[in-house]
Amino acid sequence: MKNLKPLMIVAIMTLSIFCLPASAASPDKKAKGQVEYRDKKPKGKRHVHPRAMRDKDFEMMAGIVKKASFDDKKIDVIRVACIGSYFSSRQCAQLLSLLSFDDDKVKALEVIAPRLVDMENADKIIKEFSFSSSKEKAVSILKRRKK
Repeated sequence: MKNLKPLMIVAIMTLSIFCLPASAASPDKKAKGQVEYRDKKPKGKRHVHPRAMRDKDFEMMAGIVKKASFDDKKIDVIRVACIGSYFSSRQCAQLLSLLSFDDDKVKALEVIAPRLVDMENADKIIKEFSFSSSKEKAVSILKRRKK
């Protein structure tokens, strides 16, 4: 139970930051049965690109990742943090630096890659890997992300 505490904290933090009450999320009431999907651009509104997690929130989340005992637990915390958040390449590289082994870094990158907002700075991420085979895996994960 003690091992789940950091995971629960990140989940609660993420949900409290990104979940708004229904009245705040849609000030104009929609007709019953009318659904607006996230993956479609709203009509008449400008499409807003996602932004990376604020530095203050990221530092808090990174602190929770640091406190996790094993890399598997750290990856679980990262998984939960990705539920409503986006990351910059710098933040991703910082999270990867908290993991010990390249295989675990690759697993974490697979989780984080769909949530990256600045792919033009991906070289910072690649530098976190020690072995050329791991760097190649990371490049292929990031290439899949670009498509």
